[in-house]
Amino acid sequence: MKIFYDHVYGNTTKYDIIYGLALAEVENGEEVQALELGWTPMDAFFYQTDKQLWIQARTTRIDLEKFHVKKKHRQYLKKGVTGRYYPDTNPWKDKCDIIFEKYCKYKGYDDHGSELVDKEYGNKDYFVYWHDDKIIGYTQLTRYRNCVVAGEFAWDYETPELNLGTVAQNFECTLYRDMRYLYYYSSYAYEKVCEYKSHYNGFEWWTGREWSEDKELFRDLLNKDSKVESLKDLYYRHKDYYKEIKKNG
Repeated sequence: MKIFYDHVYGNTTKYDIIYGLALAEVENGEEVQALELGWTPMDAFFYQTDKQLWIQARTTRIDLEKFHVKKKHRQYLKKGVTGRYYPDTNPWKDKCDIIFEKYCKYKGYDDHGSELVDKEYGNKDYFVYWHDDKIIGYTQLTRYRNCVVAGEFAWDYETPELNLGTVAQNFECTLYRDMRYLYYYSSYAYEKVCEYKSHYNGFEWWTGREWSEDKELFRDLLNKDSKVESLKDLYYRHKDYYKEIKKNG
């Protein structure tokens, strides 16, 4: 594994803030170890490189040995959504590309992501979801031995009450648990919008030092992320952060 750091920004005159990213190029066979140490694959479009880059971040995962569908989630699994699992190849790619475009438009994303869909790193799995005989969404994941990393998820949002995100993660975690996978990694989490990641049995998050099951601290950190709107806010957030992690560590 080759680790490097991008020192992107600093303000040491007024706030003593240094903003940098810890990145890595992970060799074949090192992926599971990298995941265990809090690294996660990232979109590398900023870097104009064909290499898969990994980033050190507040990563999240589901311990599949502890996973089972929560009672409150079972209601969503009874709304007529059907999921199909396709290892290695997605036979519905053209339809999924259309859904991806709808998803980006709904979320207000620009279209750079469409260039990333075809990049291949690792062994891919695909889940395609139907409702009323119509494809409404999909997930693309990457397998690394006994772990799987959720990558691209998109759906058309035409029927929001289906709660497809919840349905999909429960469906996928159940399948991988039954296939004896150990972890389902679901990328990093910042701001309140990511609180849903903690709503599953077996949830863990990377503190930067270790994996934690402390959902209360996780949600508190997300709330505080969302309150940062200026360099001044970030300065005081940085001062408090280490105290919180140390107190709870």
